[in-house]
Amino acid sequence: FALREGEMLGLVGESGCGKTTLMLSLMRLLPAAGRIVTGSIEFMGQDLLDLTESEMSEVRWRNISIIFQGAMNALNPVRTVGDQIAEALVRHGMAPTGKKSSAAGRVGDLLEMVGIGANRANQYPHQYSGGMRQRAMIAMALACNPQVVVADEPTTALDVMIQAQILELLDELRHKLGLSVILVTHDLGVVAEVCDTVLVMYGGVMAEYADVDTIFNDPQHPYTQQLLNAFPDLTRPTARLISIPGAPPRLDNLPPGCRFAPRCPQVFDRCHSEPPALHRLSDGHLASCHLVESR
Repeated sequence: FALREGEMLGLVGESGCGKTTLMLSLMRLLPAAGRIVTGSIEFMGQDLLDLTESEMSEVRWRNISIIFQGAMNALNPVRTVGDQIAEALVRHGMAPTGKKSSAAGRVGDLLEMVGIGANRANQYPHQYSGGMRQRAMIAMALACNPQVVVADEPTTALDVMIQAQILELLDELRHKLGLSVILVTHDLGVVAEVCDTVLVMYGGVMAEYADVDTIFNDPQHPYTQQLLNAFPDLTRPTARLISIPGAPPRLDNLPPGCRFAPRCPQVFDRCHSEPPALHRLSDGHLASCHLVESR
C-alpha cells in the first residue's frame, strides 16, 4: 500500500488480524522472535529494511513516530510527562544545549498544542485523566516534527466523548502540520469520519485497499462486506446486524487456501486449495479474492 503526504489511512480488521504487527514492522520494532521475510518499506526513496539499527533509530520519532495503544501502559509512571517528552527531543538533538532542561519551552508548546496546559509538564501520568494521557502521547509523537505518525488504536479504553475529541485533535493536527497518519482501529465509524483511504486486513494479509467511499459503497472482498454488515448503519436503523461466524485463523496454523475461506459465505472449492492473488480492480482499488478475477 502507499501513504501520501497529508493522507490518513485507516487500517482495519478484527483483533488478531495483524494490524499492530504490521505497524511494528514499519517501525522495525518487532520483538526478538519476529522478523520480516519479504517485501520492502520505502520511505522518501529509501528502503528502511536496508538501514542498520543505528540508522533506523534516527528515523524513528524524527521521521516516523508512533502513538502506542494504551497510554497508561506506554507512559512511565515514575517520571513526569514533560521529562518523557523531553527525552525524545534530547535523543534527536532538538534540545538547544543537549539537556532536558533546555527543552522545556518546546515541551510546553507541544502540550499546549494538544490542549494540555504547559504548567502540567511536571506532573506524573497518574495525575492525568485518560484523555489527557492520550493527548500527552500525541504530543510525544509530534515532538520531533515527523512526517508520518502511526496511531495504534489511540482511542482504546476512552469513553465516547473523549474518543471524539482525540480523533478531532488528530485530524486537526494532520491538516495543520501536513502529517501523514496511519490510524489502526477496529471501529468503522471512526474510519468513515476521518480517513481518506482504508486497508482491510485479515489473517496477516491485505484483503482490500481503496479510498474510503469505495470501501463503504462498493466493497468487493467478502470479508469487507461482512465487516460492514456487522456494523450499525444510521441510514438503515431497522437493518439486522449480521455477525461473522467463527474466529480469525491463528497465524501459526493458517488454512492452505484463502485465509478467509472457513468463514466466507461465498466460498467455493478453489478457495480451500489456492491462496488468492491481489487483484487491481481500478486505480487505487485492490482486493485479494478469487471472486474478483473477472470483474
